[in-house]
Amino acid sequence: MTPHPEVSGSVRAPRPLLWLAGRPVVGWSATGLSALAGAVLVLAFAPFDLHLLAPLALALWFAVLRGAAPRTALRHGYAFGLAFFGFGATWIFNSLLIFGAAPWLVASLVTLLFVLGLALFPALLAWVLTRYLGHAPLPAWLLAMVAGFVILELLRGWLLSGFPWLLVGHVLVDSPARGWLPVAGEAGGTLLIGLLAAVLVLVAARRFSAGALLLAGLLAASAAVLPWHWVEPAGPGLSVGIVQGNVEQARKWGEDGVRQALSRYTEMSAEAAGVDLLVWPETAIPAFYFEVSRDLERFSATMEAAGTELVIGIFHYDPVDQAMYNSIRHLPSGATYDKRQLVPFGEYLPLRDRLAWLDRLLDIPMSDLSAGHGSGRVDMAGQVAGLSVCYEAAYARRIRTALPEAGFLLNVSNDAWFGATLAPHQHLQIARVRALEMGRPMIRATNTGISALIDADGRVSARAGLFTREVLRGDVQPQQGHTPAARFGPWPVLLLTLLLLLPALRSRRRA
Repeated sequence: MTPHPEVSGSVRAPRPLLWLAGRPVVGWSATGLSALAGAVLVLAFAPFDLHLLAPLALALWFAVLRGAAPRTALRHGYAFGLAFFGFGATWIFNSLLIFGAAPWLVASLVTLLFVLGLALFPALLAWVLTRYLGHAPLPAWLLAMVAGFVILELLRGWLLSGFPWLLVGHVLVDSPARGWLPVAGEAGGTLLIGLLAAVLVLVAARRFSAGALLLAGLLAASAAVLPWHWVEPAGPGLSVGIVQGNVEQARKWGEDGVRQALSRYTEMSAEAAGVDLLVWPETAIPAFYFEVSRDLERFSATMEAAGTELVIGIFHYDPVDQAMYNSIRHLPSGATYDKRQLVPFGEYLPLRDRLAWLDRLLDIPMSDLSAGHGSGRVDMAGQVAGLSVCYEAAYARRIRTALPEAGFLLNVSNDAWFGATLAPHQHLQIARVRALEMGRPMIRATNTGISALIDADGRVSARAGLFTREVLRGDVQPQQGHTPAARFGPWPVLLLTLLLLLPALRSRRRA
């Protein structure tokens, strides 16, 4: 990078920050660097876990955008988004082709449209920031860019049911700055990484005073909040068993799927008899509960005699409203939690009257489910558990409803849909973030992996393999208390991001 003078209040467009061999890096070369930044950013997430690449990748993208014309910035932003989501969310294609039984062309088309749609978020951000705030001084523009990126992620996690996956703040879970997650949540994590990227750009542009001031502010804030402990143990620990049956997805829904699943899970469960809580994963038995209730209740009574409470993932049918639910059932009490956050096209079809043709091309079992209600709290093993099913762990707002009453979190999932892709590793990372953010341990039971016991600090105390058949055993320590992230959600961070926009907006008014 080569610095160029900027005159505060001038309407003259800022010059590019990136130079090579005495020439500015602009046009399609800059677009290529934007794509590179998006691809590199994926490496900061699981399973690569190169978290230091997150601020570096964002810094490169910010530098590319500085000085670009709005239409060119739109292209740079779209290239960044295409590489980021095209590389990071390729598992969508695998889910549709292998497990949704979609024709290759349909799976490719749906995946392409999905990535093209997600890439619009960074593209529009780049266009807006260069079109309306592009003349702001570099420090003010960078603050606005970071604020816009945080707002963009919040919108992505909410708009049209949301896709809160690959949120940049998640990479903090294995970093020295992990203590920011229980304070400011995943949105605060994204804000921190974005501000670190801004520091890198300022230093590279030789704006040392501004860079040092921003870095000093981040270090001071970290020193103030990171030493705090927000939760404390609540009662004795629980011994837990997780049965990961690794039933092949195709066989699971075959003619003998129910019988085979019942046999496998009951036989494997005998190995964990005596633990306080035994958990089977999402839809462990591919049937409605009423169809297999006699067998399950008989087995549950056997486990209760050994001091073990059984919790299973299974479909629930309500004859009153004739609705089907993806549920978690606590066998001893009969308490049932119905999944609230359904997956579009996987568990229900949006705009069914207009997209019926797509439903006919996909062969996804139980894809006409209803959304449940409630807080997600269920009493079990002498504690209150905060329950969630699969994808719900990505929605912090869903998990927060069980707190502060819940002493631990329990998530069941069927990651077989993802296959051997990045998704099972990303999904486990999200679960770890949620545990750390909420200050609660999480029991995570999956059909094919990666099942895990996660402590309240987000660290994995025990984990199963991927596509292995095993019984995972360990202990969890319930917690009490309320982290700031669980208490207030993303609202304080959103307010702060709006304040970060003010310097750039003020310079625009003066111009």
